[in-house]
Amino acid sequence: MTELRAIGASILLLLACLMVVMNWTCVTASERNRRNGIQKHVSTVPLLSLICAGFGHALYPWTPKGWIGVIPAADIGNWMLLIALPWAIAKGMFRKKTPNQASATSGPAPGAPPEAPQG
Repeated sequence: MTELRAIGASILLLLACLMVVMNWTCVTASERNRRNGIQKHVSTVPLLSLICAGFGHALYPWTPKGWIGVIPAADIGNWMLLIALPWAIAKGMFRKKTPNQASATSGPAPGAPPEAPQG
């Protein structure tokens, strides 16, 4: 039974490590796209490494388990959820624009021909 728990925990912990590497790769790809002028964002997956590491911690059969907490702590997706989301909420990035704000910021598209006068 201990062998099965060790195998299951190993699989879950490897999956958590894979999520950490994948999230760091996504952030690196997004930053590279931004620097090259490409308007494409690659999204991270927060909390999945935490869930996998949590179940791996529960299944891990041996006593020293403190090192398992390093896996979700190294995940930038979790840090973005903990830091960037409250910052965006405090900054008001999720508020709907009122009609006055929308009309003040919207205008003709760059390079669009001017509108002809009506009458």
